[in-house]
Amino acid sequence: MRFLSVLRYRLGRLALGVADRTVTHPLFSWTWSGSTDARYTGRLVDFRPADTHTVHEMMDGNYLLAGVRVETGGLSPFGVAADSDAWFSDLHSFGWLRHFSNTTDQGQRAFARTLVVDWLGRYGRYDRDAWDVFVTARRVLNWLKALSLLTADAPPDQVRTLHRSIAIQVHALKVRMPLSTDPLARLMAAIALVGAGLSESDENRDLGALVEDLERRLDQQIDADGLVKSRNPHAQIQLLTEIIPVHQALLQRHGQLTGELSRRIEAMNRALNRLVLTTHEPAYFHGCGQVPVELVLAIESQGNWRTARSGVASGYGVLVDGPGKLVTDGGQVPPIDQSGDAHASALAFEYAYGSTLIAGNCGPAPGQLAESRDLFRHTSAHSAPTIDEVSSADLGGGGRRANLLLARQPSHDPRFIEDENTIEMRTEAFGDRYGLALTRRVTLMGGGQTLVGQDRFEAVPSRRRLQGSFSIRFHLAPGVALDRSQGEDLVRLIYRNGEVWAFLWEGAAADIEDSVRHSAHLGLHRTRQIVLHGPAFDKAEIAWVFTKQ
Repeated sequence: MRFLSVLRYRLGRLALGVADRTVTHPLFSWTWSGSTDARYTGRLVDFRPADTHTVHEMMDGNYLLAGVRVETGGLSPFGVAADSDAWFSDLHSFGWLRHFSNTTDQGQRAFARTLVVDWLGRYGRYDRDAWDVFVTARRVLNWLKALSLLTADAPPDQVRTLHRSIAIQVHALKVRMPLSTDPLARLMAAIALVGAGLSESDENRDLGALVEDLERRLDQQIDADGLVKSRNPHAQIQLLTEIIPVHQALLQRHGQLTGELSRRIEAMNRALNRLVLTTHEPAYFHGCGQVPVELVLAIESQGNWRTARSGVASGYGVLVDGPGKLVTDGGQVPPIDQSGDAHASALAFEYAYGSTLIAGNCGPAPGQLAESRDLFRHTSAHSAPTIDEVSSADLGGGGRRANLLLARQPSHDPRFIEDENTIEMRTEAFGDRYGLALTRRVTLMGGGQTLVGQDRFEAVPSRRRLQGSFSIRFHLAPGVALDRSQGEDLVRLIYRNGEVWAFLWEGAAADIEDSVRHSAHLGLHRTRQIVLHGPAFDKAEIAWVFTKQ
Protein backbone atom coordinates (compact mmCIF):
# COMPACT_ATOMS: atom_id res chain seq x y z
CA MET A 1 0.00 0.00 0.00
CA ARG A 2 2.81 2.39 0.90
CA PHE A 3 4.61 1.47 -2.32
CA LEU A 4 1.53 2.40 -4.35
CA SER A 5 1.22 5.74 -2.54
CA VAL A 6 4.83 6.59 -3.31
CA LEU A 7 4.41 5.46 -6.92
CA ARG A 8 1.29 7.60 -7.42
CA TYR A 9 3.06 10.55 -5.87
CA ARG A 10 6.12 10.15 -8.08
CA LEU A 11 4.05 9.73 -11.24
CA GLY A 12 2.02 12.81 -10.34
CA ARG A 13 5.19 14.82 -9.80
CA LEU A 14 6.57 13.61 -13.11
CA ALA A 15 3.42 14.58 -15.01
CA LEU A 16 3.26 18.04 -13.43
CA GLY A 17 6.98 18.55 -14.01
CA VAL A 18 6.64 17.73 -17.70
CA ALA A 19 3.67 20.10 -18.01
CA ASP A 20 5.55 22.90 -16.25
CA ARG A 21 8.62 22.47 -18.45
CA THR A 22 6.35 22.60 -21.47
CA VAL A 23 4.67 25.90 -20.57
CA THR A 24 8.03 27.46 -19.64
CA HIS A 25 9.78 26.30 -22.83
CA PRO A 26 10.69 29.22 -25.12
CA LEU A 27 8.32 27.83 -27.76
CA PHE A 28 5.37 28.46 -25.44
CA SER A 29 6.44 30.91 -22.73
CA TRP A 30 5.99 33.85 -25.09
CA THR A 31 2.24 33.43 -24.64
CA TRP A 32 2.54 34.72 -21.05
CA SER A 33 5.94 36.38 -20.86
CA GLY A 34 5.15 39.03 -23.44
CA SER A 35 1.91 40.17 -21.92
CA THR A 36 0.34 43.08 -20.19
CA ASP A 37 0.72 46.71 -19.34
CA ALA A 38 -0.88 46.55 -15.89
CA ARG A 39 0.18 49.14 -13.34
CA TYR A 40 0.22 48.79 -9.60
CA THR A 41 -0.33 50.94 -6.53
CA GLY A 42 1.28 50.36 -3.13
CA ARG A 43 -1.63 49.05 -1.07
CA LEU A 44 0.10 46.24 0.82
CA VAL A 45 1.78 47.25 4.08
CA ASP A 46 4.64 45.20 5.52
CA PHE A 47 4.29 44.75 9.29
CA ARG A 48 7.61 42.97 9.74
CA PRO A 49 10.31 44.83 11.69
CA ALA A 50 13.15 46.51 9.81
CA ASP A 51 16.79 46.46 10.86
CA THR A 52 19.17 49.27 9.91
CA HIS A 53 22.15 47.05 10.76
CA THR A 54 21.11 44.70 7.96
CA VAL A 55 21.09 47.65 5.56
CA HIS A 56 24.67 48.56 6.46
CA GLU A 57 25.81 44.94 6.18
CA MET A 58 24.29 44.53 2.73
CA MET A 59 25.84 47.75 1.49
CA ASP A 60 29.17 46.37 2.74
CA GLY A 61 28.63 43.19 0.72
CA ASN A 62 27.57 40.90 3.60
CA TYR A 63 24.30 39.06 2.99
CA LEU A 64 23.02 37.00 5.93
CA LEU A 65 19.98 35.13 4.64
CA ALA A 66 18.45 31.83 5.77
CA GLY A 67 21.21 31.42 8.35
CA VAL A 68 23.97 31.61 5.73
CA ARG A 69 26.34 34.55 5.36
CA VAL A 70 27.73 35.27 1.90
CA GLU A 71 30.32 37.97 1.30
CA THR A 72 30.13 39.30 -2.24
CA GLY A 73 33.34 41.32 -2.21
CA GLY A 74 31.56 44.34 -3.67
CA LEU A 75 29.84 42.35 -6.42
CA SER A 76 26.10 42.06 -6.90
CA PRO A 77 24.66 39.22 -4.79
CA PHE A 78 22.84 38.09 -7.93
CA GLY A 79 26.16 37.47 -9.62
CA VAL A 80 27.59 35.34 -6.81
CA ALA A 81 27.25 31.56 -6.69
CA ALA A 82 26.08 30.27 -3.30
CA ASP A 83 26.02 26.69 -2.05
CA SER A 84 22.77 27.15 -0.12
CA ASP A 85 19.41 26.76 -1.86
CA ALA A 86 17.72 28.46 1.10
CA TRP A 87 20.03 31.50 0.76
CA PHE A 88 19.28 31.68 -2.97
CA SER A 89 15.55 31.46 -2.29
CA ASP A 90 15.60 34.22 0.34
CA LEU A 91 17.74 36.47 -1.86
CA HIS A 92 15.45 36.15 -4.88
CA SER A 93 12.31 36.48 -2.74
CA PHE A 94 13.32 40.04 -1.73
CA GLY A 95 11.92 39.88 1.79
CA TRP A 96 15.00 41.84 2.84
CA LEU A 97 13.71 44.91 0.97
CA ARG A 98 11.71 45.81 4.08
CA HIS A 99 14.92 46.85 5.82
CA PHE A 100 15.34 49.63 3.24
CA SER A 101 11.71 50.79 3.10
CA ASN A 102 11.77 52.98 6.22
CA THR A 103 15.16 54.56 5.68
CA THR A 104 15.29 58.22 4.67
CA ASP A 105 18.87 57.99 3.46
CA GLN A 106 18.73 58.51 -0.30
CA GLY A 107 21.90 56.52 -0.86
CA GLN A 108 20.47 53.50 0.91
CA ARG A 109 17.17 53.74 -0.97
CA ALA A 110 19.02 54.05 -4.27
CA PHE A 111 21.09 50.98 -3.36
CA ALA A 112 17.92 48.91 -2.89
CA ARG A 113 16.55 50.09 -6.24
CA THR A 114 19.86 49.25 -7.89
CA LEU A 115 19.65 45.67 -6.66
CA VAL A 116 16.14 45.29 -8.08
CA VAL A 117 17.25 46.78 -11.40
CA ASP A 118 20.20 44.39 -11.41
CA TRP A 119 17.83 41.46 -10.87
CA LEU A 120 15.67 42.65 -13.76
CA GLY A 121 18.72 42.74 -15.99
CA ARG A 122 19.91 39.27 -15.02
CA TYR A 123 16.66 37.40 -14.36
CA GLY A 124 13.95 39.44 -16.06
CA ARG A 125 13.47 36.53 -18.44
CA TYR A 126 12.41 33.14 -17.18
CA ASP A 127 14.96 31.20 -15.11
CA ARG A 128 13.93 27.89 -13.56
CA ASP A 129 15.46 28.53 -10.14
CA ALA A 130 14.82 32.27 -9.78
CA TRP A 131 11.28 31.85 -11.13
CA ASP A 132 10.36 28.94 -8.87
CA VAL A 133 6.65 29.33 -8.03
CA PHE A 134 7.20 29.77 -4.28
CA VAL A 135 10.05 32.25 -4.81
CA THR A 136 8.17 34.19 -7.49
CA ALA A 137 5.05 34.50 -5.33
CA ARG A 138 7.03 35.92 -2.43
CA ARG A 139 8.97 38.25 -4.74
CA VAL A 140 5.76 39.67 -6.22
CA LEU A 141 4.36 40.30 -2.74
CA ASN A 142 7.58 41.87 -1.46
CA TRP A 143 7.91 44.14 -4.49
CA LEU A 144 4.31 45.27 -4.06
CA LYS A 145 4.92 46.02 -0.36
CA ALA A 146 8.05 48.01 -1.27
CA LEU A 147 6.53 49.74 -4.30
CA SER A 148 7.00 53.28 -3.00
CA LEU A 149 10.67 52.53 -2.27
CA LEU A 150 11.20 51.13 -5.75
CA THR A 151 9.38 53.83 -7.71
CA ALA A 152 10.03 57.08 -5.81
CA ASP A 153 12.83 59.02 -7.51
CA ALA A 154 13.24 56.24 -10.10
CA PRO A 155 13.40 57.21 -13.81
CA PRO A 156 10.13 56.62 -15.70
CA ASP A 157 11.64 53.85 -17.82
CA GLN A 158 12.67 51.93 -14.67
CA VAL A 159 9.18 52.32 -13.24
CA ARG A 160 7.63 50.98 -16.45
CA THR A 161 10.06 48.05 -16.49
CA LEU A 162 9.25 47.22 -12.88
CA HIS A 163 5.48 47.29 -13.41
CA ARG A 164 5.81 45.20 -16.55
CA SER A 165 7.97 42.62 -14.76
CA ILE A 166 5.46 42.34 -11.90
CA ALA A 167 2.66 41.84 -14.42
CA ILE A 168 4.61 39.12 -16.25
CA GLN A 169 5.42 37.33 -13.01
CA VAL A 170 1.77 37.51 -11.94
CA HIS A 171 0.71 35.98 -15.24
CA ALA A 172 3.38 33.30 -14.86
CA LEU A 173 1.93 32.42 -11.45
CA LYS A 174 -1.55 32.06 -12.95
CA VAL A 175 -0.23 29.65 -15.57
CA ARG A 176 2.18 27.68 -13.39
CA MET A 177 0.40 27.56 -10.02
CA PRO A 178 -1.73 24.48 -10.90
CA LEU A 179 1.41 22.71 -12.16
CA SER A 180 3.51 23.14 -9.03
CA THR A 181 4.26 19.96 -7.10
CA ASP A 182 4.61 21.89 -3.84
CA PRO A 183 1.30 22.54 -2.01
CA LEU A 184 2.87 25.40 -0.03
CA ALA A 185 4.00 27.04 -3.28
CA ARG A 186 0.50 26.77 -4.74
CA LEU A 187 -0.95 28.38 -1.63
CA MET A 188 1.64 31.17 -1.64
CA ALA A 189 0.90 31.80 -5.32
CA ALA A 190 -2.81 32.14 -4.53
CA ILE A 191 -1.95 34.73 -1.85
CA ALA A 192 0.23 36.61 -4.34
CA LEU A 193 -2.51 36.67 -6.97
CA VAL A 194 -4.97 38.21 -4.51
CA GLY A 195 -2.31 40.70 -3.40
CA ALA A 196 -1.56 41.65 -7.00
CA GLY A 197 -5.26 41.95 -7.82
CA LEU A 198 -5.72 44.32 -4.88
CA SER A 199 -2.71 46.38 -5.97
CA GLU A 200 -3.73 46.94 -9.57
CA SER A 201 -4.35 50.61 -10.28
CA ASP A 202 -7.48 49.70 -12.23
CA GLU A 203 -10.00 47.57 -10.37
CA ASN A 204 -9.53 43.86 -10.98
CA ARG A 205 -12.87 42.34 -11.89
CA ASP A 206 -11.60 38.84 -11.08
CA LEU A 207 -10.75 39.69 -7.47
CA GLY A 208 -13.75 37.83 -6.03
CA ALA A 209 -12.80 34.68 -7.92
CA LEU A 210 -9.18 35.01 -6.76
CA VAL A 211 -10.30 35.28 -3.13
CA GLU A 212 -12.53 32.22 -3.54
CA ASP A 213 -9.61 30.27 -4.99
CA LEU A 214 -7.42 31.31 -2.05
CA GLU A 215 -10.08 30.17 0.42
CA ARG A 216 -10.35 26.83 -1.39
CA ARG A 217 -6.60 26.28 -1.25
CA LEU A 218 -6.53 27.21 2.43
CA ASP A 219 -9.20 24.57 3.04
CA GLN A 220 -6.98 22.03 1.26
CA GLN A 221 -3.70 22.89 2.97
CA ILE A 222 -4.71 24.03 6.47
CA ASP A 223 -6.10 21.49 8.94
CA ALA A 224 -9.20 21.86 11.10
CA ASP A 225 -7.12 23.35 13.94
CA GLY A 226 -5.57 26.03 11.71
CA LEU A 227 -2.12 24.51 11.13
CA VAL A 228 -0.51 23.95 7.75
CA LYS A 229 -0.60 20.22 6.98
CA SER A 230 3.18 19.98 6.71
CA ARG A 231 3.06 20.60 10.52
CA ASN A 232 6.04 22.94 10.15
CA PRO A 233 5.75 26.08 12.33
CA HIS A 234 8.13 27.93 9.99
CA ALA A 235 5.82 27.29 7.04
CA GLN A 236 2.97 28.68 9.16
CA ILE A 237 5.04 31.80 9.83
CA GLN A 238 5.83 32.24 6.13
CA LEU A 239 2.15 32.02 5.22
CA LEU A 240 0.99 34.42 7.92
CA THR A 241 3.75 36.90 7.05
CA GLU A 242 2.38 37.19 3.52
CA ILE A 243 -1.35 36.65 3.97
CA ILE A 244 -1.84 39.19 6.79
CA PRO A 245 -0.97 42.29 4.66
CA VAL A 246 -3.19 40.98 1.85
CA HIS A 247 -6.04 40.39 4.28
CA GLN A 248 -5.66 43.88 5.77
CA ALA A 249 -5.79 45.51 2.32
CA LEU A 250 -8.80 43.39 1.42
CA LEU A 251 -10.58 44.49 4.60
CA GLN A 252 -10.01 48.14 3.74
CA ARG A 253 -11.18 47.96 0.13
CA HIS A 254 -13.47 44.93 -0.17
CA GLY A 255 -14.58 43.99 3.33
CA GLN A 256 -17.49 41.95 2.00
CA LEU A 257 -15.02 39.40 0.61
CA THR A 258 -13.18 38.71 3.87
CA GLY A 259 -15.60 36.76 6.08
CA GLU A 260 -14.29 33.21 5.62
CA LEU A 261 -10.72 34.41 5.09
CA SER A 262 -10.78 36.31 8.39
CA ARG A 263 -11.92 33.22 10.28
CA ARG A 264 -9.25 31.09 8.66
CA ILE A 265 -6.45 33.54 9.48
CA GLU A 266 -7.63 33.77 13.08
CA ALA A 267 -7.43 29.97 13.34
CA MET A 268 -3.93 30.04 11.80
CA ASN A 269 -2.84 32.59 14.40
CA ARG A 270 -4.15 30.38 17.21
CA ALA A 271 -2.37 27.35 15.77
CA LEU A 272 0.95 29.18 15.65
CA ASN A 273 0.42 30.53 19.16
CA ARG A 274 0.13 26.97 20.46
CA LEU A 275 3.53 26.06 19.00
CA VAL A 276 5.44 29.12 20.22
CA LEU A 277 7.34 28.59 23.46
CA THR A 278 7.62 31.13 26.27
CA THR A 279 10.98 32.11 24.74
CA HIS A 280 8.91 33.56 21.84
CA GLU A 281 10.48 31.05 19.47
CA PRO A 282 8.51 28.38 17.63
CA ALA A 283 9.22 24.80 18.64
CA TYR A 284 11.70 23.06 16.35
CA PHE A 285 9.51 20.51 14.60
CA HIS A 286 9.25 19.26 11.01
CA GLY A 287 11.86 21.53 9.47
CA CYS A 288 11.39 24.59 11.67
CA GLY A 289 14.56 26.13 13.06
CA GLN A 290 15.39 29.45 14.65
CA VAL A 291 13.11 32.30 13.60
CA PRO A 292 13.83 35.89 14.69
CA VAL A 293 11.88 36.65 17.85
CA GLU A 294 10.99 40.06 16.41
CA LEU A 295 9.15 38.38 13.53
CA VAL A 296 7.14 36.16 15.87
CA LEU A 297 6.25 39.17 18.01
CA ALA A 298 5.25 41.12 14.90
CA ILE A 299 2.86 38.35 13.85
CA GLU A 300 1.52 38.21 17.40
CA SER A 301 0.81 41.95 17.29
CA GLN A 302 -1.35 41.45 14.19
CA GLY A 303 -3.54 38.77 15.74
CA ASN A 304 -5.60 38.25 18.85
CA TRP A 305 -3.05 36.05 20.60
CA ARG A 306 -3.85 34.90 24.09
CA THR A 307 -1.96 32.68 26.49
CA ALA A 308 -2.15 29.18 25.08
CA ARG A 309 -3.83 26.53 27.19
CA SER A 310 -2.94 22.89 27.71
CA GLY A 311 -4.52 20.56 25.19
CA VAL A 312 -4.10 18.68 21.93
CA ALA A 313 -4.35 20.05 18.38
CA SER A 314 -2.93 19.15 14.96
CA GLY A 315 -1.22 16.08 16.40
CA TYR A 316 0.74 18.15 18.93
CA GLY A 317 0.30 18.11 22.68
CA VAL A 318 0.72 21.36 24.62
CA LEU A 319 1.17 21.73 28.37
CA VAL A 320 1.11 25.14 30.07
CA ASP A 321 1.60 25.90 33.75
CA GLY A 322 2.56 29.41 34.83
CA PRO A 323 5.60 30.54 32.81
CA GLY A 324 6.36 26.94 31.80
CA LYS A 325 5.35 25.49 28.45
CA LEU A 326 5.94 22.19 26.69
CA VAL A 327 5.15 21.25 23.09
CA THR A 328 5.31 17.57 22.14
CA ASP A 329 4.70 15.67 18.91
CA GLY A 330 2.49 12.60 18.77
CA GLY A 331 4.30 11.40 15.65
CA GLN A 332 1.78 12.19 12.93
CA VAL A 333 3.55 12.08 9.54
CA PRO A 334 2.42 14.82 7.12
CA PRO A 335 0.78 13.94 3.79
CA ILE A 336 3.28 12.52 1.35
CA ASP A 337 3.38 15.64 -0.84
CA GLN A 338 4.25 17.76 2.22
CA SER A 339 6.75 15.42 3.88
CA GLY A 340 9.92 16.49 2.07
CA ASP A 341 11.13 18.58 5.03
CA ALA A 342 9.32 16.66 7.77
CA HIS A 343 11.17 15.07 10.70
CA ALA A 344 10.78 11.72 12.44
CA SER A 345 9.86 13.33 15.74
CA ALA A 346 7.43 10.89 17.35
CA LEU A 347 7.18 11.56 21.12
CA ALA A 348 9.74 14.40 20.91
CA PHE A 349 9.27 17.57 22.95
CA GLU A 350 10.53 21.09 23.55
CA TYR A 351 10.28 22.60 27.02
CA ALA A 352 10.85 26.18 28.14
CA TYR A 353 10.38 28.11 31.35
CA GLY A 354 10.05 31.85 30.84
CA SER A 355 12.96 32.99 28.69
CA THR A 356 14.93 29.77 29.33
CA LEU A 357 14.86 26.88 26.90
CA ILE A 358 15.40 23.75 28.98
CA ALA A 359 15.46 21.00 26.35
CA GLY A 360 14.44 20.66 22.72
CA ASN A 361 15.40 19.37 19.30
CA CYS A 362 18.32 20.01 16.96
CA GLY A 363 16.23 21.58 14.20
CA PRO A 364 16.92 21.39 10.46
CA ALA A 365 20.33 21.05 8.88
CA PRO A 366 21.84 24.46 8.11
CA GLY A 367 22.40 25.42 4.49
CA GLN A 368 26.10 24.63 4.72
CA LEU A 369 25.33 21.00 5.67
CA ALA A 370 22.63 20.17 3.14
CA GLU A 371 24.17 16.73 2.60
CA SER A 372 23.47 15.95 6.27
CA ARG A 373 19.79 16.92 6.21
CA ASP A 374 18.55 13.38 6.93
CA LEU A 375 20.74 13.19 10.05
CA PHE A 376 18.84 16.18 11.41
CA ARG A 377 15.50 14.64 10.41
CA HIS A 378 16.29 11.41 12.26
CA THR A 379 14.62 10.70 15.60
CA SER A 380 17.98 10.80 17.38
CA ALA A 381 18.21 14.53 16.59
CA HIS A 382 15.16 15.07 18.82
CA SER A 383 14.41 14.83 22.53
CA ALA A 384 12.76 11.48 21.96
CA PRO A 385 13.22 7.72 22.44
CA THR A 386 14.55 5.27 19.85
CA ILE A 387 15.58 1.61 19.77
CA ASP A 388 19.01 0.83 18.28
CA GLU A 389 18.96 4.34 16.81
CA VAL A 390 16.20 3.30 14.40
CA SER A 391 14.15 6.31 13.32
CA SER A 392 10.46 6.41 14.18
CA ALA A 393 9.60 7.04 10.52
CA ASP A 394 11.34 6.07 7.28
CA LEU A 395 13.45 8.84 5.79
CA GLY A 396 14.26 9.30 2.11
CA GLY A 397 17.67 8.16 1.02
CA GLY A 398 17.59 8.21 -2.74
CA GLY A 399 15.60 6.75 -5.60
CA ARG A 400 11.86 7.12 -5.76
CA ARG A 401 11.62 7.75 -1.98
CA ALA A 402 14.17 10.58 -1.81
CA ASN A 403 13.28 13.27 0.76
CA LEU A 404 9.99 11.65 1.72
CA LEU A 405 9.04 10.84 5.30
CA LEU A 406 6.96 7.67 5.48
CA ALA A 407 5.14 6.34 8.52
CA ARG A 408 6.11 2.88 9.76
CA GLN A 409 2.74 2.45 11.48
CA PRO A 410 -0.42 4.57 11.77
CA SER A 411 0.03 7.29 14.38
CA HIS A 412 -2.05 7.85 17.50
CA ASP A 413 -3.30 11.29 18.49
CA PRO A 414 -1.89 12.48 21.82
CA ARG A 415 -4.30 12.29 24.75
CA PHE A 416 -4.71 15.18 27.19
CA ILE A 417 -5.53 14.29 30.79
CA GLU A 418 -6.81 17.60 32.11
CA ASP A 419 -6.93 16.93 35.86
CA GLU A 420 -3.24 15.90 35.81
CA ASN A 421 -2.04 18.42 33.19
CA THR A 422 -0.60 15.41 31.38
CA ILE A 423 -0.09 14.43 27.76
CA GLU A 424 0.07 10.73 26.90
CA MET A 425 1.43 9.58 23.54
CA ARG A 426 2.02 6.20 21.96
CA THR A 427 4.00 4.98 18.97
CA GLU A 428 4.17 1.53 17.42
CA ALA A 429 6.89 2.55 14.98
CA PHE A 430 9.24 -0.08 16.44
CA GLY A 431 6.63 -2.85 16.59
CA ASP A 432 7.41 -4.69 13.37
CA ARG A 433 11.09 -5.06 14.20
CA TYR A 434 11.16 -5.32 17.99
CA GLY A 435 7.61 -6.29 18.92
CA LEU A 436 7.42 -3.26 21.22
CA ALA A 437 5.23 -0.18 21.45
CA LEU A 438 6.35 2.85 23.42
CA THR A 439 4.13 5.08 25.54
CA ARG A 440 5.35 8.43 26.85
CA ARG A 441 3.57 10.41 29.58
CA VAL A 442 4.67 13.95 30.39
CA THR A 443 3.26 16.08 33.21
CA LEU A 444 3.97 19.77 33.80
CA MET A 445 3.49 20.93 37.40
CA GLY A 446 4.72 23.27 40.11
CA GLY A 447 3.96 26.45 38.19
CA GLY A 448 5.88 25.11 35.19
CA GLN A 449 9.03 24.45 37.23
CA THR A 450 8.84 20.65 37.10
CA LEU A 451 8.43 18.34 34.12
CA VAL A 452 7.88 14.67 34.96
CA GLY A 453 8.22 12.05 32.23
CA GLN A 454 7.73 8.32 31.97
CA ASP A 455 8.61 6.11 28.99
CA ARG A 456 7.14 2.60 29.03
CA PHE A 457 7.65 -0.31 26.62
CA GLU A 458 4.83 -2.76 25.92
CA ALA A 459 4.76 -5.93 23.83
CA VAL A 460 2.67 -5.88 20.62
CA PRO A 461 2.03 -8.67 18.08
CA SER A 462 4.95 -8.94 15.66
CA ARG A 463 6.59 -11.46 13.36
CA ARG A 464 10.00 -10.49 14.72
CA ARG A 465 11.16 -9.72 18.23
CA LEU A 466 14.71 -8.54 17.93
CA GLN A 467 16.45 -7.67 21.17
CA GLY A 468 17.39 -4.00 21.09
CA SER A 469 18.69 -1.23 23.29
CA PHE A 470 16.82 2.01 23.83
CA SER A 471 18.23 5.51 23.77
CA ILE A 472 16.24 8.41 25.20
CA ARG A 473 17.81 11.73 24.27
CA PHE A 474 17.40 15.15 25.83
CA HIS A 475 19.06 17.84 23.70
CA LEU A 476 19.82 20.79 25.96
CA ALA A 477 19.86 24.52 25.26
CA PRO A 478 23.06 26.18 23.99
CA GLY A 479 25.35 27.49 26.70
CA VAL A 480 24.19 25.19 29.49
CA ALA A 481 26.89 23.89 31.85
CA LEU A 482 26.51 20.39 33.30
CA ASP A 483 27.59 19.12 36.70
CA ARG A 484 27.23 15.42 37.43
CA SER A 485 28.21 13.87 40.72
CA GLN A 486 29.78 10.45 40.33
CA GLY A 487 27.49 7.61 41.32
CA GLU A 488 24.33 9.76 41.43
CA ASP A 489 21.41 9.63 39.01
CA LEU A 490 21.32 13.41 38.89
CA VAL A 491 22.76 16.09 36.62
CA ARG A 492 22.74 19.77 37.55
CA LEU A 493 22.08 22.15 34.64
CA ILE A 494 23.41 25.71 34.98
CA TYR A 495 21.99 28.06 32.35
CA ARG A 496 23.47 31.32 31.10
CA ASN A 497 20.93 33.42 32.99
CA GLY A 498 21.99 31.83 36.28
CA GLU A 499 19.04 29.45 36.62
CA VAL A 500 19.92 26.04 38.03
CA TRP A 501 17.90 22.98 37.14
CA ALA A 502 18.25 19.33 38.06
CA PHE A 503 17.68 16.31 35.82
CA LEU A 504 16.92 13.05 37.63
CA TRP A 505 16.12 9.59 36.29
CA GLU A 506 15.71 5.93 37.13
CA GLY A 507 15.53 2.73 35.13
CA ALA A 508 18.45 3.50 32.82
CA ALA A 509 22.11 4.37 32.61
CA ALA A 510 23.05 7.88 31.46
CA ASP A 511 25.76 9.48 29.34
CA ILE A 512 26.47 13.08 28.40
CA GLU A 513 27.29 13.69 24.74
CA ASP A 514 27.80 16.59 22.35
CA SER A 515 24.87 18.00 20.42
CA VAL A 516 23.90 20.98 18.24
CA ARG A 517 20.94 23.33 17.81
CA HIS A 518 19.98 25.28 14.71
CA SER A 519 20.91 28.97 14.62
CA ALA A 520 19.63 31.57 12.16
CA HIS A 521 22.91 33.48 12.44
CA LEU A 522 25.61 30.86 13.03
CA GLY A 523 24.13 27.84 11.27
CA LEU A 524 24.55 25.74 14.42
CA HIS A 525 25.09 26.24 18.14
CA ARG A 526 27.15 23.56 19.83
CA THR A 527 25.54 22.18 22.96
CA ARG A 528 25.17 18.98 25.02
CA GLN A 529 22.66 16.18 25.39
CA ILE A 530 21.79 13.69 28.11
CA VAL A 531 21.29 10.16 26.78
CA LEU A 532 19.51 7.51 28.85
CA HIS A 533 20.09 3.97 27.62
CA GLY A 534 19.45 0.34 28.46
CA PRO A 535 17.86 -2.88 27.14
CA ALA A 536 14.40 -2.53 25.58
CA PHE A 537 11.95 -5.20 26.75
CA ASP A 538 8.27 -5.61 27.62
CA LYS A 539 7.20 -3.60 30.68
CA ALA A 540 10.50 -1.71 30.90
CA GLU A 541 9.88 1.72 32.46
CA ILE A 542 12.15 4.73 32.54
CA ALA A 543 11.26 7.77 34.65
CA TRP A 544 12.89 11.19 34.37
CA VAL A 545 12.36 14.67 35.79
CA PHE A 546 13.47 18.23 35.00
CA THR A 547 13.01 20.51 38.02
CA LYS A 548 14.10 24.04 38.85
CA GLN A 549 16.21 24.45 41.98
